Amino acid sequence: LLHPLLQPQHRHGEETCVWSDWINLGQPTSGSEGGDNESIKNIIAAGYHICSAPEAVECRAKQYPGLQISQLGQDVTCNPSVGLVCQNNEQGLQQKCFDYEIRVKCLTPTKCSGEETCVWSDWINLGQPTSGSEGGDNESIKNIIAAGYHICSAPEAVECRAKQYPGLQISQLGQDVTCNPSVGLVCQNNEQGLQRYLQSIRWPCLSKQ
Repeated sequence: LLHPLLQPQHRHGEETCVWSDWINLGQPTSGSEGGDNESIKNIIAAGYHICSAPEAVECRAKQYPGLQISQLGQDVTCNPSVGLVCQNNEQGLQQKCFDYEIRVKCLTPTKCSGEETCVWSDWINLGQPTSGSEGGDNESIKNIIAAGYHICSAPEAVECRAKQYPGLQISQLGQDVTCNPSVGLVCQNNEQGLQRYLQSIRWPCLSKQ
């Protein structure tokens, strides 16, 4: 499984090291007990598809992307075990953390040959289908990117399945569902019979080395 939009850097045998995009979970919280928590645990909980045990991490302040974190004069945790954590009450007189970003390096199995690496995303589900004749389940590529998932906008292929029946092919469910690399997954209630299912989707992307 892979997190699309990751960029291959080098290989370890049958694995490829890839860096995520820069991740920012939002502005630091205020007050002496506040700060900026971009921990690995919080990033995964927020829906980002990163590995839980990265090979390495890099951190930077959003305001000063060209500076090393050691040049900022703040006491910040930045390591692969924790991620990034900054506490306001550890920052001297200023008592306020900068707005930090983090990116992580993960190992991903290599599945393609030559100069490209094919990688599958995790299964993605944006939530329950909406009700009513105009409702349905919209897991389109556009919607998934808008929801904050770091995937490529032009996947090589997609796979779709019903959450209730993960072992069945989409063609076995008896529903009229769009599932292709151009659109993603779209299911309209008014195009179905009596039975409706919750769908999920995944796909591989090609990443240049």
